[in-house]
Amino acid sequence: MSTNQSVDRALRILWVLNGSQRATVTEIAKELQVHKSTASRLLAALERHRLVVRQPDDLAYGLGHGILQLASSVHAQDDLTRSAQSLVEAVAEHFKLTANVAIRDEIFAVNIAQSDPSDKFFAPRQYVGRRTPGHATSSGKVLLAFADQKIQDHMLAAPLQRFTPQTITSPQDLRNELALVRQRGWAVSNHEWDEDMTALAVPLLGNHSAVIAALTITGFSHDLPPEAFTERAHELLAFTQRYGRLLH
Repeated sequence: MSTNQSVDRALRILWVLNGSQRATVTEIAKELQVHKSTASRLLAALERHRLVVRQPDDLAYGLGHGILQLASSVHAQDDLTRSAQSLVEAVAEHFKLTANVAIRDEIFAVNIAQSDPSDKFFAPRQYVGRRTPGHATSSGKVLLAFADQKIQDHMLAAPLQRFTPQTITSPQDLRNELALVRQRGWAVSNHEWDEDMTALAVPLLGNHSAVIAALTITGFSHDLPPEAFTERAHELLAFTQRYGRLLH
């Protein structure tokens, strides 16, 4: 039996138990049209991960507590997305700039919320759901700067793609940049991904002060000039201290 086939059958068992609430090895084998020994082996693997549990009275199987843990993680992600959307709407109106919240996906940043100020006729493109380069975006730099060392090493070992003449492509320069981000607590992208745009990001903290996301303000050069980075960064940090509880 191939690995893909095993995974497919194991997932089918979970759906069977979701519908019937409980089922014996014989009933599951019949449903999957496999031998009882195959069904028993798959159930044993699911039981080790607490995704199914065997009932002591009739030896039938039901869904385990591991399923609840997975479901709660999905719920937590939904809560994060809703909270992030509320936050970026407030930030966009306060700063009159496009605001995003991004989370890390390996060495990339993925935007989960975005809002544009209501009085802007033309705003940067929509980025929700898009992976953006960690080394060329302000959100990516924040997420990488506070990530585990092995994540940073993975980023620094990979070729750094150039998007504009200002993109950091030297591993040592990026290493220095991430160290600076950790030191001052904020990051910028100064025409490094889009030649017409600048961006500034700060970390958002979850439980135990862990960085769970990055909050970014983005604008055209005349809206967010480099000489205003430090002042706007301190303002954005103060804003997150007041409203960052939305993400807890």
